[in-house]
Amino acid sequence: SLHFEQLCRDILQMIEARQEGIFHLDLRLRPDGNKGPLAVSLDRFKSYYSASGAAAAFERQVLIKLRWAAGDETLGRRIEAHRDRYVYSGEPWDRASAIHLRRRQIHEWVKPGTVNVKYSPGGIIDIEYAAQYLQVMYGRDRPELRTPNTLEALGRLHRARILSKQEHDRLHGAYLFLRRLIDGLRMVRGNARDLVLPESSSDEFKFLARRLGYHKRDWGRSAKALADDISRHMNDADRIFSGRFDPSRRRPSPTG
Repeated sequence: SLHFEQLCRDILQMIEARQEGIFHLDLRLRPDGNKGPLAVSLDRFKSYYSASGAAAAFERQVLIKLRWAAGDETLGRRIEAHRDRYVYSGEPWDRASAIHLRRRQIHEWVKPGTVNVKYSPGGIIDIEYAAQYLQVMYGRDRPELRTPNTLEALGRLHRARILSKQEHDRLHGAYLFLRRLIDGLRMVRGNARDLVLPESSSDEFKFLARRLGYHKRDWGRSAKALADDISRHMNDADRIFSGRFDPSRRRPSPTG
């Protein structure tokens, strides 16, 4: 309704956030994206996110992250219940579409010769997507896999023997490391969206290493230690993701 549409606009105006800043608000992931209203009815939400609805294949996967956080809890739980019916319906997972989207992200968001901690092969998206793909594939018959939290999902997938202990441990470690690396980049640059690594020989990379706790007396050695850790964790994530879902994918070393 117009009332709730205006309420959303008022809330957005109250929150001070720069387009490129730490607190950037991305409202595209809603029914019909930027073309749709800011507020939709529950019936419209259910219609959009349904087997016959207009939601794209990737939106089924993305909806895993939806959760009630504030407001009317009864309504929130009804939305979560519909999320589970839709995401974990047992409808075939469009693997080809999912892999095509991931390849497009690499092509469109990763400039040649650079490493994007989010979008490059082995980036944090690979870990999140690996967990989500497996949740969609197995979540219908395994309700315990239904969680919006990536680390919880990895743990549950391991306990369900869908991920091996080695896969779980490496993805878990890589996720924590890359989250910390992303936070460090945002603190150094004051920008939530610029997640391209600086050159490992640059002063910016050395400063990033110090910010992340690599406190060797020789700043060059600190940078080298950080570069080695980035390479190890991103290689782990890439090998597991590509081995499970896209064996033909090849990538350069993340630190050049």
